[in-house]
Amino acid sequence: MLLKFTSQDLFDTTLVDVSNGQLAFRLLTTIIAGPSSGPVRRKTEIQDGIGAVVGTIGWVDRVPQLITLLDESVGGLVDLFASNTIQFIPKELSIPTRFDTEYVWTATPDSLHLLDYDSNTRMAQLHMHAPGFKASHAPIPGRGAAYLELSPHPLGLAPPVEILVSLLMLDILRRGRFGLPHYTFAPPSRLQQAWARLRPRRNTV
Repeated sequence: MLLKFTSQDLFDTTLVDVSNGQLAFRLLTTIIAGPSSGPVRRKTEIQDGIGAVVGTIGWVDRVPQLITLLDESVGGLVDLFASNTIQFIPKELSIPTRFDTEYVWTATPDSLHLLDYDSNTRMAQLHMHAPGFKASHAPIPGRGAAYLELSPHPLGLAPPVEILVSLLMLDILRRGRFGLPHYTFAPPSRLQQAWARLRPRRNTV
């Protein structure tokens, strides 16, 4: 399965199936609290193709604090990756998955993937900034900053939303590890700014 991001903001975008153009996921990020009340708090909501919420990410500034997947409250990054240690190899970091000991999340300065350690096979991969990728000719609106490639096998081990969220979180870790530019959220729209100012008042009523 090959999914295309239709926006360069990976946390405020849609993912469409390249083979048929159907919507697979939608990610929507909104501001919950603005700078006037302390750190910027955001919430990313992940919806499936029919609009059902299948995951959320709660942020404090750029740090993911609380992740939910389907009906499970996972916690933070340590809980998502089932490890409080990261194996650092020169120019590579590896993190065990929480769903199978044979699978490892692996990142290098220019790649993000889920590796089957026994067979040395990439079972899922996030292609970042790939304008020349083989599927870029597909008639799908939007420039697309990235593609998510999934093989059938890992889908039986973990739901697709977990693969998606884990690779996005791995990208954040990769940026810090290899000195790449930090991810920055797109500037909020005027509507989002107004909602952020109104939200604390609504909570006090």
